Amino acid sequence: MEWNQMTYDMWMLFSASMQAQAIWFAGCAFLIWVGFRFSNNIYNDSSAPLIGKVMATAFCGSVALFTLGTMAQVGGIRQGVGAVFAALEADGATLSEGAANLAASVNDPAVGIVQWVFIGSVIIMQLFQIWMKKS
Repeated sequence: MEWNQMTYDMWMLFSASMQAQAIWFAGCAFLIWVGFRFSNNIYNDSSAPLIGKVMATAFCGSVALFTLGTMAQVGGIRQGVGAVFAALEADGATLSEGAANLAASVNDPAVGIVQWVFIGSVIIMQLFQIWMKKS
């Protein structure tokens, strides 16, 4: 395989953007944990005020949307880098197997079914603890 500076540059940009997204996801994971702490405390306290439940619901919902947005950004970055690799290949560049896989996945959804299931299960567990009465 021959050296291609543009391919190398795209891998470096992809790496840098994934590092930034990893930091955002770590922040979202922390906030998901905070949401579980809120929901667990509300569940264990039968005298939790309605405004507290509403605020915790808003917090958990916004964190779920932040996390979904972060996952969508990762998918969008992956699609963009894949499109550049596809364009480089069309111009005659020889791609590595990884670059060819990214080029082939340009039309894949930005957020996959596993990510939707993850976010959905988190928000359902949190909302059930907030709004269900402890028996």
